[in-house]
Amino acid sequence: MPEGRARRPDEAGRIQVIDALRGVAALSVLGFHLLRSSPQAKVLAATFPRFLDGAFDYSRSGVAIFFVISGFVIAYTTRSIDWSGRSAGRFIARRQLRLDPPYYAAMALVLVSSVVKRLIPGLVYQTFTAREVLVNMVYLQGILNVPAVLDVSWTLCLEVQFYLFVLLAGVVAAWLSKRRQLGGSQVLALAAGVVSLALYGSGTSVDGWFIGLWWMFCTGMVVCWYFVGRVTRSLTLGWFAATLVMCIAAAAGWGGADPWLGEWVALGTGLLLFALVEARRTAWVPPRILLFFGTISYSLYLVHLPVIDVVMAAGYKAFGQSRAGAVLCWVAGAAGSIAAAWVLHRAVEAPAIRWARRVRAPERLAQEPDLAPS
Repeated sequence: MPEGRARRPDEAGRIQVIDALRGVAALSVLGFHLLRSSPQAKVLAATFPRFLDGAFDYSRSGVAIFFVISGFVIAYTTRSIDWSGRSAGRFIARRQLRLDPPYYAAMALVLVSSVVKRLIPGLVYQTFTAREVLVNMVYLQGILNVPAVLDVSWTLCLEVQFYLFVLLAGVVAAWLSKRRQLGGSQVLALAAGVVSLALYGSGTSVDGWFIGLWWMFCTGMVVCWYFVGRVTRSLTLGWFAATLVMCIAAAAGWGGADPWLGEWVALGTGLLLFALVEARRTAWVPPRILLFFGTISYSLYLVHLPVIDVVMAAGYKAFGQSRAGAVLCWVAGAAGSIAAAWVLHRAVEAPAIRWARRVRAPERLAQEPDLAPS
């Protein structure tokens, strides 16, 4: 493919706006579940101003931000891999070492909570078989239609499929070209992206499989390829034009538009990243608070629902449908989720990141730090 203008990250090797966007995404999903995934949902909706209630509804689409920025980061961190068998193995090993330990820890929290609930009369609990737990551990619950131990894990299942497709595209393109360059894998990724746009825009259901939302991940990859000079501005704008057409088609009722506007959030996230690249503002340093939430975003995403479930359920038993009690529980749920995420990050996620970095990367990649963990 023709090359665009090569650009570099900031001197520290990171684009900190990526971290900030992760923080925004995690807080958005937290806000949605605090309001909608609790027995006090109706009381809280009636208590908050109408505009805030509506904003929390749409904040569910923070997951679309996660998908786009994950695509950007993966495209960046794999840009120099030669896609030999050994490099491909290291790539997936690093990804899973990064994802698995925090995910398993959050699953363990849910399983322990279920056991405790069984011992307390009047509490609703869910049990899981050993097979169901094992299926969840290998991210196949969506495909095999098995109950999810962690309700938010559907996105992780898709993320793992995204990574495997990136790996497969790289290996196949390397084998076909005999030169192990990235051009062929970009063609495969874009071809799958076009298929994904068509499926999404037409409302075709592909529950459990990556192809339905691959276009979001691919949007981040396209912007990154432009950022590092692998594709032209024309191709990048062409991708955005195709995505805009799909969003309009879905909104016009030709397919199944997301009631929470996830497709528009994904398009907006991609355009924001593109605008920062065009304006050469990728070294912009966001507010520290957003960087903090970006740092703990994965742990916050994993742990917030179990914490909300415990805190809001306990508050409901204590205060019933009291407005003051519901707001107090809402605040406690937010604070508890953030505190639990910080603990999970320090105790499990940060060591997992260090373990992943010890898996020796290809020589060129090892010389350049990741933009940010994904």
